[in-house]
Amino acid sequence: ALGKNAIYFYAVYLVLSALLRDHFIHLAVAPNADTFVIFPSTIAKALGGGAFVSGFLINLWTLKALGIKGMYNGDSFGFLFDAPVTDGPYKYFNDPQYVGTAMSLFGTAVYYQSIIGYVLAVDLYIIFWISVMFFEGPHMRRIYSQKKKTE
Repeated sequence: ALGKNAIYFYAVYLVLSALLRDHFIHLAVAPNADTFVIFPSTIAKALGGGAFVSGFLINLWTLKALGIKGMYNGDSFGFLFDAPVTDGPYKYFNDPQYVGTAMSLFGTAVYYQSIIGYVLAVDLYIIFWISVMFFEGPHMRRIYSQKKKTE
């Protein structure tokens, strides 16, 4: 029985899953390079690389703001903040981890100027939007409204 330490194994699982996802995205996008050329190559590489790195940094900033227990579904493992986090990247974005991930994928699409990359970036954004609107958003409102009732 892992108990409350299970969150750390879950965090490792999620990070490894994201790396695997990104690996397969790269396998799909790289061979499809230059199928949707919008920018000259040097500009595409600079813009795409900048967007990718910016997205990665937003994700690191989110991890700093939330910590492992907040970033990786801590509420499911018995860890709940007193209130939703509103500092750090949450001053600027409602869902900064999704913004960072989508920005990195969009950066990859621009870097390679790949139609598959753009389609995957839009698909991922739509999936994140659906998740936030219909699952995560309502879940967060529910757990924090229940927490207020018990105080």
